[in-house]
Amino acid sequence: MHVSLDSALGRQRRLNSVGESVLQIAPSAAAAYSLRRLTGGDPKVVRVRRGSDNHEQDFTASGVSSGALTSFVNAQVVAPLDIQALSATGRDGDFLIAKAAYSLRSLGTRQATLGAIGDTVARAPGKFVAQVRRSSDDALKSFTADEVTDGTLLSFVNEIQTVGTAVNGTGSVDNYTVSNLSTTGFSADNSAGGTGSAGFPYVFGDDDVIIVKYTVTNFSSTSSLSPQIRGVSATNSVNTVAGGGTAFTANGTYTDTLTATADGTHLMFADGNTGSYTISDFEIVSHSSNGFVKTWYDQSVTNQAGDTATGNHAVQATAGSQPKIVEAGSLLADGLTFDGSDDKLDIPNDLIASINSASSFLVAKSNTLSGSRIALALSHSTSNFRFYSGALLSSKFHFGYQNTALKIELSSADTNKHLFTSIAGSSNAEGFLDGTSKGTASSVDGKSTLSSGGIGAINTGNFWSGTIEEVVVYDTDQSDNRTAIEANIGEAYSIDLPSGVDPGFDQVDGFVETWYDQSGNGNDVTQATSSKQPKIVNAGSLVTVGSKASLNFDGSDDFLERETYTQGTLSQPNTFFAVAKLDVYTDTGRKIFDSHNSSARNILFLSTAGNGQFAHFAGTTQATGEDADADRHLFTSLINGASSSLRIDTAEKTTANPGTQDMTGIVIAANNVPTSTFWDGDIQELIIYNSDQTANRPAIEANINNQYDIY
Repeated sequence: MHVSLDSALGRQRRLNSVGESVLQIAPSAAAAYSLRRLTGGDPKVVRVRRGSDNHEQDFTASGVSSGALTSFVNAQVVAPLDIQALSATGRDGDFLIAKAAYSLRSLGTRQATLGAIGDTVARAPGKFVAQVRRSSDDALKSFTADEVTDGTLLSFVNEIQTVGTAVNGTGSVDNYTVSNLSTTGFSADNSAGGTGSAGFPYVFGDDDVIIVKYTVTNFSSTSSLSPQIRGVSATNSVNTVAGGGTAFTANGTYTDTLTATADGTHLMFADGNTGSYTISDFEIVSHSSNGFVKTWYDQSVTNQAGDTATGNHAVQATAGSQPKIVEAGSLLADGLTFDGSDDKLDIPNDLIASINSASSFLVAKSNTLSGSRIALALSHSTSNFRFYSGALLSSKFHFGYQNTALKIELSSADTNKHLFTSIAGSSNAEGFLDGTSKGTASSVDGKSTLSSGGIGAINTGNFWSGTIEEVVVYDTDQSDNRTAIEANIGEAYSIDLPSGVDPGFDQVDGFVETWYDQSGNGNDVTQATSSKQPKIVNAGSLVTVGSKASLNFDGSDDFLERETYTQGTLSQPNTFFAVAKLDVYTDTGRKIFDSHNSSARNILFLSTAGNGQFAHFAGTTQATGEDADADRHLFTSLINGASSSLRIDTAEKTTANPGTQDMTGIVIAANNVPTSTFWDGDIQELIIYNSDQTANRPAIEANINNQYDIY
């Protein structure tokens, strides 16, 4: 007679059902929570909040395992002008409106479109970041962020100027006779002897480096004629203001590198002896100039539509006080350089109306550890109502608030790049260095007239010696959005922010706002309070136990809950499967789950003597005699009328009379009134049945063990 395998096994479900998921083995779960798929397809399993900006996103089981979740958590790609306020569903509220925003990078898609006012070469409006003056001829041109980095700005600054037709030096000291004058050459005769010069009109600035190439023929001299190219400020002068020319003594082709020591208008060949020569094929091979910022454009907009520029530009009309952006033909590495002597950009005095409602974010680096220097001043008066940041005073960094008595010391000064964050609200002001709070100051009445704001100085002194790369100012308290703004800035400039909020070094924490129910009943568990959410990504890495993703609960106040089931209440029998691990298992109670009513059913760690024991609560607490430990376990609990049992790794450990109370709602990792007995460790899976799953238990346990390799 044929006997089926199912009959031989007492009609228990086969343990080797290839490819079956838990909810295919036993599909009638009331609620099912895991980071793997418990049913077919690719279900949504978790909603995650990233610690840097508190933005939230849903993830499927494959999104957890593929790395998409950790990539989301470690990213903060939203630039300051595009950051939105938090809402119940993430960062999708109104845009944060900055009062002013200065940078050489674009600070968002909502960057203002501006006209190129004052440019010497007309161009259409664009998303400009800086107006640059080149040293060679003081020409002005505005540039976008892309043009700063793609070589367009450098091409402008290093543009070769027009070479004029050769001229003879004039004046009582010039004895040259010249002929064959052109833009590429001339013939010179100094038969009369004495000082003489001839050369080409060509403008250049102090510190410019010019490479010239030319050919000498018909060289003749009886008295050591040795003409040398010299930069001069007038045709009748032979003063050397561009050193490096060759004193040639024979025919040939020469290449000279000339370094200007002052502004000049001509490149002249000069000599004081008797002889003659011809110059031909004269050309400027390259011209490396300096570039200075006249206008650091404000990128901010005034409204949610993003179509109106704020226009609070930072400007310096005096050439000698403009910060440098290009030096000797190369773009400076760390933004704008301020010389510590007189460089400053003026900003409007009314950027903030009160020092009790303002926030600033500043990226700066000091080149010195001495002196009194201010990188950013939003306001200043002779005694009170000051708000300045990136301050170097007495060899320490400070946030200046109200007056010297209320300044906040940030750290000892150094020459590293830092993010200085300064925030003031109605009750206090707080200073941050690289995302870490360094102190607070009490609020004061700061509503009088504010004046003398500036980038690179305060009032007319305390000039910054170093670099400034970015300044974003709000006339509001941005405490709630601080880490979101800092995260993007820190990543852009490779500033090491605190672990947990640092996307630049992939060290952001991720927290679970919702653990989705895969049973199909919609019994999702949530935690709206961010400080009470369990962690799923720790310092940029997925939380795992035994290489499998996990939720980690801190043992202090973390929990997830649902007050009522979609089914109403769950009457007995009930079966629970849980995969969990304790980090701390001495001298305290810890619960994996609980009902929301006072007659709870749960698995917990019971505090008794020694290391304590695992226990089962089903009307009364039943100790198992099993010492608690830090290993991961599979807990299986059955509550069924007059009896209950708790199994640990499939072995039955205790039975009890549970009573007949119904179960309402669920609390994961805490007691039914979530104020104590918080789970301190990991929970990877929890499946709840409103039925006796004794028949399916071996198959379910085998499936779970196959996933987690517990026993």
